This record gives sequence, structure tokens and C-alpha cells, in this order.
Amino acid sequence: MKKALIISLSTIAGLIILALISALVIRTVGKSRLKNSTVETHPVIITEETALAAPEEKEKWEEGWIKYNGKVYEYNDDIMTFLFMGVDKNGKVKQVAEGTNGGQADALFLLVLDSKKETISVIGINRNTMTDVDVYNEYGDYVTTTKAQIAVQHGFGNGVEESCEYQVDAVRKLMYQLPIHGYAAINMKAIPIINDAVGGVNLQAIEDIYKGKKKIISEGDNVHLKGEEAYLYLRDRDEDEFASSDRRLARQKQYLTIFLAQAKSAVKNDIGVVSELYKDITPYMTTNVSFDEVAYLAPEVSGYQFSESSFYMIEGETKMGEEFEEFYPDEQALYDLIIKVFYREVDTNK
Repeated sequence: MKKALIISLSTIAGLIILALISALVIRTVGKSRLKNSTVETHPVIITEETALAAPEEKEKWEEGWIKYNGKVYEYNDDIMTFLFMGVDKNGKVKQVAEGTNGGQADALFLLVLDSKKETISVIGINRNTMTDVDVYNEYGDYVTTTKAQIAVQHGFGNGVEESCEYQVDAVRKLMYQLPIHGYAAINMKAIPIINDAVGGVNLQAIEDIYKGKKKIISEGDNVHLKGEEAYLYLRDRDEDEFASSDRRLARQKQYLTIFLAQAKSAVKNDIGVVSELYKDITPYMTTNVSFDEVAYLAPEVSGYQFSESSFYMIEGETKMGEEFEEFYPDEQALYDLIIKVFYREVDTNK
């Protein structure tokens, strides 16, 4: 009996060790894949100050360095950046025929993780941002590049990986060829699942919210968003009202700021939340971030610092185009934002 007990305990101990080793391997493989998931090494930024750098500076100049406002900067390679897309489709993800039926990316957010500083930053991109969009025909052939709302880029392609890759390219071009290490495009149907996985979100509504013609939330209400209410808070807008997309983006920022804090807490309390959520939203999601990569990221990020001041919005102006609203980024503000979030100062005297 004693021998059997010893064998049983040894077996359990062996299984625990095997599980720990497996988890370590998964996390190690995930980290390696993420770090090597992009061929870009830094944004492509050229400034007049860089071109006019002093001879003594040029002697020790390294690729990717830029000079701005009298200081020298380099791209922060401790950073990993992920593009999250909220696609205006309610069902499960499915491949569609080539053309323009891939669904528009009504929500676009860059999640920026700095492993050295252990910080999280988020950059919200207005879905109406005017930028270079690649146009493809019904055979999947490239036709031309035109200025259009960035959200329409996802509509081209097959509605899954191809559409996501097109959208990633459009965001990269907007952000000076910024390296993007992964993406996730999530159909709107998944919002209640994601929201409820962290127990719902408490906030004070900053706008009236309707379900059809019925008002379900009034501006100023303190609400606990669960299920469909979370979906409507993030999705609802009156397309007949000018700049309603801008106001919806403000709601999305408010919601995500609170959601991220709760998600970090939930992961700290139970790492299993991540695997369950990944499994539950997989039917509604297209991503190139595998489970082992998520297994690496989740425990790492749960300890990172994040606050409302780390949530940035690309500044600019919304104008009425010939048919639809158009958002024009403030190029100087965008440039400053990229330097602030993705670069670090270089001590050239070393």
C-alpha cells in the first residue's frame, strides 16, 4: 500500500513537472515567434535635421536613427505592436469571394507593449482616416492605390487572413512603415463574450445609446455593461449625425481603458481565463497570434503598467467629403506621437 502511494505521488509529481515544462516550452516558442514575426526593423522616418546632421554625428550614425528637435532617437526594439480590428460583421468568421465583401474595420487600435519598461500603450485610429488604400478586383488582382477611409481596406480580399494583411499594410503605411508583430480581427458578435469574460465593465455613459429607436442608456448613467449592452455601447452611432464616428471612438477609448484594467486583474487571478477566452472567440476571430504566443504574452502583460494617459488618439479633423465623412490626421501630431511611443533618445556622446 505504501509502495503504491509512493508510485502514485511520483506519478503526480511527474505530471506536474511535465506540465510546467510544457508551459515553459509553449511560452518560449511563443516569445520567439512574436519577436521574429515581422521583417521590418523600424519605421521609415526621415527628417531635415537627420539629413543635416553634423559630420561628427554621421561618423557614428546607425541605421534607423533620426534627429528631431535637436535630439537623436532610435526605434525602441523592446516594443511589440499588435493591430486589433473590430469588423462590422455579426456572425462567425468565414471566407468570402474576392471583391469588397470582407467587412470594414470599424474599430482600429494598436496595442503597444514595452517589455523593458513593462508598460502598455494603446493608439486609437479613426475609421475614417484618409490614407493610401489598395484596391483589388473580384479576381484578387491589384488595381490601384487611392486615398480613402482606412476602414474600407479590410473589405477587400477574402474576409479572413488576406483582408487582415491588407489592413495591416494600410496601417503600416499610415504609421511610417511601423513594424506590426501580430493582428486580430474580431467580428462584433464576439464583444459580449469578451466583455463578460472579465465580469462586465462599469462606467459612466458619455452618450445616449439606443437599441433601434429605444433609448437603453442615457448620458451620465452609471452602468454595468453586460452582454448586448456592451456591444451596443461600442457599436451604436447615428450615421445621419456628423462626426458620430468620432464620438463612438471616444466611447471605445473610455470602455477599453476600463476593460484593460479589469482584464489584467482577471488574468492575475486566473491565468486560465486567457485560454478559455481564446477558445470562445476563435469562431469570431481571424488572427496570426497563436495560442502559444498568447500563453507567453498573457502572464507577461498582466503585470505591465497602463493608465488613461497611455491611451492615445491620432489627432486631426473630420470633414464632410462628397459622400462620406473624411478624417485628416494632423501630420505633425502623428509624427510626434510616433516619436513619443516608439522611439527612445540616444546618447551620442558614449
